[in-house]
Formats: sequence, C-alpha cells, structure tokens
Amino acid sequence: MAAPDSPLFWLLAITGVLLTGISKSGFAGGAGVVAVPLLSLVMPVQQAAALMLPLLLIMDMKTVRLYWSTVNLREVRDIGLAALLGIALAGTAMASLSSTSLQWILALFCIVFASWQQLTPLLGKLPGAAFIWGTLSGISSTLLHAGGPPISIYFLSKGTSKKVWLAQAAVFFALMNVVKLIPYSMNNVWRLEFFVLDLILLPLAIAGVYLGHKIQAHLNEAVFTLCCRILLGITGTLLLLKILL
Repeated sequence: MAAPDSPLFWLLAITGVLLTGISKSGFAGGAGVVAVPLLSLVMPVQQAAALMLPLLLIMDMKTVRLYWSTVNLREVRDIGLAALLGIALAGTAMASLSSTSLQWILALFCIVFASWQQLTPLLGKLPGAAFIWGTLSGISSTLLHAGGPPISIYFLSKGTSKKVWLAQAAVFFALMNVVKLIPYSMNNVWRLEFFVLDLILLPLAIAGVYLGHKIQAHLNEAVFTLCCRILLGITGTLLLLKILL
C-alpha cells in the first residue's frame, strides 16, 4: 500500500472521490466506479473498497436528499431484492478470494466497462432483467463498489429519464451500501487508518455530490462519461500490467 503521505496516493484518492461524487448526483451513466480501480493501483483491492465504503454512504445520503421527490420505491424494491442475493453471494466469497484474484476481476471489469454501452441494447432486454442485473450489481458492488454499470444497463434498456434514474440509483445504492456493512464487518476489513483518511477526504466527497448536482445541466454527460470510461480502460490495463510484471 502506498503511504498516505505519498503524492500519488492523494492524487488518485482525490480524483476518485470527486469523480464518484459528481457521477452519483449529476450523471446517470455509472461513471462513479473509478475510485476503487484508481486506488487499487497503490493498495490492495479489498483495502481500497473498505476505504471508500464510508464515503459512499455519506454521498448516498446527500444524493437521496437531493432526488427523493422522484423516487419510485416499487422499482427500487424489484432490483433491490435481487441485489441482496448478490451481496450475500459476494460476501460469502470475499474471504476466499485472494488479492490477486480481486485484481484480475477488477482489471477485466474496467476494460469491459470501457465499452459497456455498446452492449446495452442487447443485454438490457434479457428475460428477468431486474433479477439478473440487480444480482450482478450486488456482487460487483460488494467486491469492487462497481454496481453502477449493471444497473445502468437495466435503466437504459427501460428508457428511464436521467432525473428518475438518478433518484432510483441513489436510493438503491444507499440501501446496498448499508447492507454491505455486514459482509465487510464479518470479513474484518476495517482499519483505523481508513477512517482517519475518510475524515480527510469527506469534504471532497460532499463537494463532489453538490458539484455534480449543480453542473449536470451545463456539462455534456456524454463527454463526462466518455472521459471516465477512457480512465477506466487505462486503469484496467495498468492493473493487468501490475499483475503480470
């Protein structure tokens, strides 16, 4: 793990936290999955995920407050029940997955997500889409905090408007991240130093949420999402090189 006083650690942490906050509150494309991949360049995947979870909970609370008036709880329930299954499966597997295995999963996930939008029209129409994508979101969210892309495929296939999508995703991930505290605690991933770092990064997390909400109508979503996808593609490639070299 890179030391907290390492400039590279802070550069990656600040970039990841800000982009996550902006994406959660302003852009519906699931681009906020960049934080764990970026941090995994300098620390084990499981540690990066543990560091981010408290910050994600705060971001979720702020985003739910911004979009609560447009939430459809019935839709959240359908995908949420499937996500609980995914969280249970991933939580059970966490203890048996090595750091290298998680790096492989994360690297391949990053590279696939870089081109996921081309797959959406086909994948989103699968029978039982809510169950399939809700479960996959629960699994990827628990292991990597990367539950956005599966749910994005589901919402895009339904033609959900951005504002409704943001509201549904806010409540969905808020509930998921609270439940994820259980497997994270059972697998003993917490460290005191993570909470100290979270306190330092907390203002950036909150600023990212409010910044995303403010700029969503003025910044081209396609450009923002493309930049995040390119960043994920590069990060996935670097993670593969880190494993192989």
